[in-house]
Amino acid sequence: MGNVVTALNVSSITSGIPSIKSWRASCNNMLEYESFSVYGFHVVYPTTWKIEFDPKSDRLKGDVAFKSPEKENIFLSWGSLEKAKKRYSSLEEHANDSIDRIKKNPRVRKVETSQTKDTRIQSHKALFSLVKVTFSTPSLLPFTKTKEEVQEVRCMHLHCETSERYYVIYGAIALSKSQEHEAIFNNMMKSFKCHSQ
Repeated sequence: MGNVVTALNVSSITSGIPSIKSWRASCNNMLEYESFSVYGFHVVYPTTWKIEFDPKSDRLKGDVAFKSPEKENIFLSWGSLEKAKKRYSSLEEHANDSIDRIKKNPRVRKVETSQTKDTRIQSHKALFSLVKVTFSTPSLLPFTKTKEEVQEVRCMHLHCETSERYYVIYGAIALSKSQEHEAIFNNMMKSFKCHSQ
């Protein structure tokens, strides 16, 4: 009889425990962020992440990687808006070209755009895209199936006339970690300032 009571008590206690996914999401909301500012633009990132700055970067063109301890990275690139406008007729064309470049990767089997939406960064229109990418890895053993992995790629494209630069924030993540990655990406995107006020 004592075992039944113990089982019932454990069951009633564990029924209120959140799932791993919701626990990870709530932990994400509790993450602390700090500021990164360079060349007149600004973004926040989790304090537990490292920053790797491309040493060739300058005011007009560059890259910075925000790297989590679990290798869930988010990248920020910038470049000359004048050059981007010569190559692309619109912000949409710029974003579509980025997606087309993903398709050219020989490991990519399928690319599906799940979401595209306009948003505002300071006074500028920005374009957010969510893309599902299926990668295939050939098996090393004969007569075995190719392995497939699905990742989500989030990216935000922005053309800023004030700073005369374009900006792209992007990151790829396995579907199993999508929820936590989304929260961090959204915080970074919402905090982004492409020029000083």
